[in-house]
Amino acid sequence: MGGFAPTQNGAVMRWFFCMVGLVLVLSLPVPALAAAPRSRCFVQTGYCISDPMLAYWDHHGGLAVFGYPISDVIPNETVEGTWVGATQWFERDRLEDHGSDGIMAGRLGALTLARQGRPWVYGPGWSDVGCRYFAETGYTLCGGFLHYWESNGGLERFGYPLTTELTETIDGWHGQVQYFERRRLEYHPEFAGTPYDVLLGRLAADAYAQSPPVRCTPVLTADAPIQHLAASVPFADRLGCPTRYDIIPAVVQTFATGQMIWLNYQALGEANNVIMTTYVSSVEEHQPTAYATYVDDWQAGVDPDTYVAGTAPYYPIMRGFGKVWFRAFRRGPIQIAPAVTAERAQMAIVQRYSSGAIIVKLIDDHSVYAYGPSRLDVATYLYDR
Repeated sequence: MGGFAPTQNGAVMRWFFCMVGLVLVLSLPVPALAAAPRSRCFVQTGYCISDPMLAYWDHHGGLAVFGYPISDVIPNETVEGTWVGATQWFERDRLEDHGSDGIMAGRLGALTLARQGRPWVYGPGWSDVGCRYFAETGYTLCGGFLHYWESNGGLERFGYPLTTELTETIDGWHGQVQYFERRRLEYHPEFAGTPYDVLLGRLAADAYAQSPPVRCTPVLTADAPIQHLAASVPFADRLGCPTRYDIIPAVVQTFATGQMIWLNYQALGEANNVIMTTYVSSVEEHQPTAYATYVDDWQAGVDPDTYVAGTAPYYPIMRGFGKVWFRAFRRGPIQIAPAVTAERAQMAIVQRYSSGAIIVKLIDDHSVYAYGPSRLDVATYLYDR
């Protein structure tokens, strides 16, 4: 009879299945090896750049645009009081790692003007022929500065202009400059006819030398309702660094279209108590809820005790609350009266942030209020008793 003996058949079958398995393994897609993060070090300053900062540095002009690194990566810098994250400083720029939003350049032009005591104000609002006008800031960009701005990244790289062309003396050099959100451009006529007649100022090196970066060392209450509200408000990424929290006396009163909370900061040795006032802004589109902070300067024996007498079912508006109402809301156009509750004294936990934002928990009311970096950043959280 033809065929293989049983032992031969088994060996052949084993060989066949091994070859099929090998073919299948070889045909499977091979996962790509992740590229190792790159680093580059500079003996000129003794610092290194690593990805993702290095990738951004390389792609957007490298040494000519950013200069050498002058710091290590700072994992927790507080920027403009509102953002906390990883940064690295260079001679001409501060790069910021915004995670999923990528690497961004810092607003060092605006920072420099502010530190010099001349923060930018809206410009004159005109444009010459051949210039480019920016309605966002009211300033115009012309000539060599305009050409450089448009040829080297424009709005993304430099931001909007924040000044007109100015004549300044910088480290012994005297000439024309113009400030932008992120940069200062300098015109160097001594380099006319070369690619270097317009240069970038060393804003970052100057700012870094004048004032070290502010690092965030959080001082954060463990109170769960405050933490919940801080994480859930739409402006959470602009609260900045938690700087301190305190338990202080407070008083609250609710009005028809608003609320006032008195906070006793003097109990902490601070100069002034404040009144946080929330109101419906009836003069703005969509009537948003807004807030304002007032110093409580009511004085017993000098100011009236009662500003609005209570008539059932409403309540009187008195002392500091009454004085705020009298000065800010009595004649409109925004009204918050009448008072629909009496004043309620209780203790409050106040969490403060580097942006100026605060979150206030009224312990007896089981309510938490967030007042963010801008007047429309308001949020409330009522938690279970």
